[in-house]
Amino acid sequence: MKVEIINKETLFNGFLNLEKVDLKFEKFDGELSDQVTRLHVYRGDAVAILLYNSIKKTFLFVKQFRYPIHTVEKENGWTMEVVAGAMEKDHTALETAVREIEEETGYDVAQEYLEYITKIYPSPGATSERIYLYIADIKNAVQINSGGGLDHESEDIKLIELPYATSYKMIQEGKICDAKSLITLLWFQTKQMIPSE
Repeated sequence: MKVEIINKETLFNGFLNLEKVDLKFEKFDGELSDQVTRLHVYRGDAVAILLYNSIKKTFLFVKQFRYPIHTVEKENGWTMEVVAGAMEKDHTALETAVREIEEETGYDVAQEYLEYITKIYPSPGATSERIYLYIADIKNAVQINSGGGLDHESEDIKLIELPYATSYKMIQEGKICDAKSLITLLWFQTKQMIPSE
């Protein structure tokens, strides 16, 4: 389908880039739409990894402060999430996943132990960000440091290990509400319930 860009303007260029675009797009009847204005937040791509221990039947989460959540839920700016981080230029999703696991949790997990799930667009009406989702069993992984994030990024990350059942209950209670975490957890739960052929 066709998209006609009429004008593009960068409104902000920093950690996030904000573009204002005037365009026309092909409608389902084959005609071009009237001119519309759309905003696009560009922040690059990211990875998210659900860490689990298949022997202990636990998940390993990271808890940290998220200011945007604090703006709408004053008492709830600290979220429990799966490990995640932005992809840097010239680094693959797998390389980023390995780096983020070590930075946030201290675990050394080789690329071959990461299982790819899918990619998601967390907010396609506003941003082109793609998040590549993985899972990794850390039953044999070695924790080479305490994790906690990077000081120069002002990260303050607490590790939380919870049984599978407790984690699923927290989803039902609305205590785990981060989208990438919900998707990976529910994917994992569904996979566990489907018998192998």
